[in-house]
Amino acid sequence: MTNPHSSRRKDPNLRATINDIQASISSITKKSQLYELVLKKLCELTESPNGFVLELSADREKHDHLMCNHFFPPPNAETTPSTPTLFEIPITSITYEICRAMARNRPTVLSSDCRSQMQNTNTLLRDLSQVIVIPLPMGLNQHVALCIANAEKPYHSELAKRIWPLLSICASIHRILENKQPLTSQDKRLLMEKDTWRDNFSKLEFVSPIGMVTLNSEQTIVRANPAAESIFGFDSTSLREMTFNQIVPERFRNEHKTQTLNLHAGHQSHDETIVVQGKRSNGELIPLELSTYHFSEYGQPRTMVLLRDSSDLRSAQARNKTELQRFRVLADLSPMGILQTDENWRTSYVNQRWLQITGIQEDDIRGLNWSRILHQEDAEEILSALHESLSQGKEFRRDYRILHADKPLTWVQLHARPLYNSDGDISGFLSTLTDNSYYHESEQKLRELAEQDPLTGLANRILFNDRLIHALKRLDRHGSLALLALDLDGFKNINDTLGHDVGDEMLKQVSTRVQSCVRQEDTVARLGGDEFMILLEDMQDAMTAAAIAEGILRVLEKPFNLGAQEVYISTSIGICFALGGSKTNAKTLLKQADMALYRAKDAGRNNFQYFSPELEKASKNKLELSNSLHMAISNSEFEVYFQPQAEVASGTIIGFEALLRWRHPKRGLLSPTEFIHLLEESGLVNSVSRWTFHVCLQNLRRWIDQKIVTPDTVMSVNISPLQFHDPVLVTSIEGAIRDAGLRGDNVVVEITETTLLQDHEQTRLALEQIKRLGVRVALDDFGTGYSSLSFLKKYPIDIIKIDRSFIKDMLIDKEDAAIVKAVIALAESLNMEVIAEGVDCHPILARLADWSCENYQGYYLNKPMSATETKRFLDNSSDGSSIPSCEAVS
Repeated sequence: MTNPHSSRRKDPNLRATINDIQASISSITKKSQLYELVLKKLCELTESPNGFVLELSADREKHDHLMCNHFFPPPNAETTPSTPTLFEIPITSITYEICRAMARNRPTVLSSDCRSQMQNTNTLLRDLSQVIVIPLPMGLNQHVALCIANAEKPYHSELAKRIWPLLSICASIHRILENKQPLTSQDKRLLMEKDTWRDNFSKLEFVSPIGMVTLNSEQTIVRANPAAESIFGFDSTSLREMTFNQIVPERFRNEHKTQTLNLHAGHQSHDETIVVQGKRSNGELIPLELSTYHFSEYGQPRTMVLLRDSSDLRSAQARNKTELQRFRVLADLSPMGILQTDENWRTSYVNQRWLQITGIQEDDIRGLNWSRILHQEDAEEILSALHESLSQGKEFRRDYRILHADKPLTWVQLHARPLYNSDGDISGFLSTLTDNSYYHESEQKLRELAEQDPLTGLANRILFNDRLIHALKRLDRHGSLALLALDLDGFKNINDTLGHDVGDEMLKQVSTRVQSCVRQEDTVARLGGDEFMILLEDMQDAMTAAAIAEGILRVLEKPFNLGAQEVYISTSIGICFALGGSKTNAKTLLKQADMALYRAKDAGRNNFQYFSPELEKASKNKLELSNSLHMAISNSEFEVYFQPQAEVASGTIIGFEALLRWRHPKRGLLSPTEFIHLLEESGLVNSVSRWTFHVCLQNLRRWIDQKIVTPDTVMSVNISPLQFHDPVLVTSIEGAIRDAGLRGDNVVVEITETTLLQDHEQTRLALEQIKRLGVRVALDDFGTGYSSLSFLKKYPIDIIKIDRSFIKDMLIDKEDAAIVKAVIALAESLNMEVIAEGVDCHPILARLADWSCENYQGYYLNKPMSATETKRFLDNSSDGSSIPSCEAVS
């Protein structure tokens, strides 16, 4: 709040206004005269053309109305005779804005909505372009506000600070008018004096947070300040009609006269308070702290009673007691030790958990004994660092060792924070203690795990990478290095069939054998699973790496004794090199070694292969194809080609084999060998296969309808081994047959011998479900796999297809000829059909006829063709003259 004295000195217009009011005091006998005078002077001071006074009605029957009166300029009775100079404004949700400002004693610039409602209330308030409401400091339930309006400059709530001296003298005159009417000459003289004691005392009463009640000699209240009104819940008018005994009830007769208000009572002094019980307007009893001061006013004895509501203090003391009790319970239940010290670092509080962690008794921790448990090697450093941190007002957190009576060396973490007294000086510290032994032991184990494989004891991935990076930094001085990537062949099958315990034992034995093949300075690491890596430094030539790789292959070929059984396994090895002066890094070398490893696996396993730039190029090519494969379906880049199948004897077309092609936008037409494995790896093989079934069977339906093939013509479609894991495989085949309007015997599914080796039972069940549809099953590339002849009996096979590798050399290779004859005879004995693949000349076809082979396919008949080309081929051969057969060429 702005100092009123300095405001007057800085504002001559305000000083002149106050002087004018003081000069007019002698003529003021009632409040209406005071309001009209102050309102007029305030409008002149602020250059406001309009003004009025608002009073919140004290009438209980009109508690929801504002009284509007004392207009400036006064209404012209001649021009508006019917307009009263006082009217009521109902309090609505909008005019509540005015009431809130008056209740909070805060100046408020009214909103446009509020001004609009006031204008609608009475014509005297029309044309209000802007209004500021300035409450007078009258006290509790004395709500009067001066309102000025329509100044050219916008109003601001800071205006109240400027005119505070004017408001203050108005409030002082108002209080005197309420207490004594009319003003005595002495009152007027005192009010006319500059900075009178009454002016200052009135201001003190108004702003004081302590209740101030002035009593006369009869203990009747003659004045009460707003704080007192707030304490007791009465307004000043009501309080002036009461005795002190009504707001502070006596416990016994004449207690106030003999004790509470007695000037000569033993407890009375200017700085001493007594505790009494006050009574609020609602009957509630509240604790009060009371002190008294006796003085004279207008020649009459007065007693000033100073009152402070101690309810909050007592509540705070009760809460403090509860919180202290809660703190002690929580401290004892806390998993952390808690220690508090005084300014000399002597123990002032310790909980049970601290004692448990440190292993000492409460009597033994008094004084500075809490610090004696520190390990002698840590004590000096810890205490010094603790003192330095706390003296600078900082937190302290540190791990250190302590000496525990019943345990080995114990690690703890101390977390301390300084405490301060009311003067801001450090008065000790509060600290927590946590048993950190487990974390330190875990950290030690983690350090070991960070460098060592827990199963085999070999270096792990982290240590191996560190050594590889270090070796690359020394490469210029030490010639070259080699990296060998090892992966066990078929290890997953051993884990799945014999169990992980047996698999772990094998990994241990493998690591031992591999270590026996390398030099002492070489690093052997297990990166995870059955993946091993060997770092060979100081290589003189590539033959050293080859010799080590050959040695590893030999030692791993020997059987492993795992419990009561012998198990055989082999490994595939990829090798890459780094030479001095080459710009390579660890990541690149590991990638190259992995590429070489996969090349070894593709080459038949149980061998080693070197990395080469061509290998990297092939790997990039595979990656590019794999990435573009996902867009091939949505871009309709797949096509189905058809290779005719015919009878050997007559040349009659009996069916077609559907062959998938990918018309790559950049690489042209790709055969299945270039992308089928990518389809399987990406998981797209199922959706592509369903599309293939749909397209090829729709074409067959069309050719049958066009009568260029017979209704019993079949369509053979290849199925990947992975498709037997597709739960909707059989349903999708059935749906494709139904959609094309074909029978089950129009369809043949072709599988390879590799399929029969994977998950026998699931494959058998799927094939039996396919057979129930009337679909026949063909075994493709027979003789090239590893399956036994018993599979022909175990699985529902209808057709055997002899692989082209036996057909192409059967005329010059006796072994191939014998195999072909044997397969034909075997199929005949098992009542199965035979189709010879890869027939590309008449002599081979004639020999197959001699051996009673039924059907064939190959370039001698025709190459695989698109659907359009196939239709043209069938149209041209409708008479059978263009179909090669044994009869046609004989």
